[in-house]
Amino acid sequence: MLKVFDAKSSDPRQRIPLCTMQSGESKEQKKQIQDQTKVKTCIFCAVIFMLAYVITATYIPFPRLHLPNVIDRVVFTLRWLMVSLLAIYAGVIAVGSKRFATAAINPLDPSGKQFTELRQQYLQNTVEQFLLHSFSLLALSTYLSEEKMHWIPLLIVLFIIARALFFIGYSIDPLKRGVGFASTWYPTMAVTGYCLYCMCVYGATFDVK
Repeated sequence: MLKVFDAKSSDPRQRIPLCTMQSGESKEQKKQIQDQTKVKTCIFCAVIFMLAYVITATYIPFPRLHLPNVIDRVVFTLRWLMVSLLAIYAGVIAVGSKRFATAAINPLDPSGKQFTELRQQYLQNTVEQFLLHSFSLLALSTYLSEEKMHWIPLLIVLFIIARALFFIGYSIDPLKRGVGFASTWYPTMAVTGYCLYCMCVYGATFDVK
């Protein structure tokens, strides 16, 4: 059988058959496509989940909140953001308990990294997402009217659910974290986009006395 070798190597003994290299690249490309399909499926599921959540929330009758001025609405939002902080506290507890029970109790021991890596990834991502989430909601509260301020707790509950889905998906398969990530990221982006729109239309001094 005729074999075609890679001519880049000067040592004939180190030359690799091109058919072997192409086969390896083909397998990597196939795996990449499979992984991308899995992530796209997760994002699609997240979009369906968020649409169902928003539609359901739209038809639920909420009591009208008495928040006549922007300061009241910002304070209301800040207090509700304490609920979002629970996702970070959960991550700190998860990492700490795993460290205590394994070789990772010594943070300088490299052998213990494998025990806490997943939980540390969750914690780091949650802290990053919380910063975006909290600032966007605070800005949103300055543009919402009293009648629509119930969306603040609704978005915060969605954040908590999404973080739980992120951790569960990550625990099952790192590629399945996409459901939780998208359910966190897309609402935050939507809120940020809406706030930027309001700032362009109504100005940065809207409802400021």
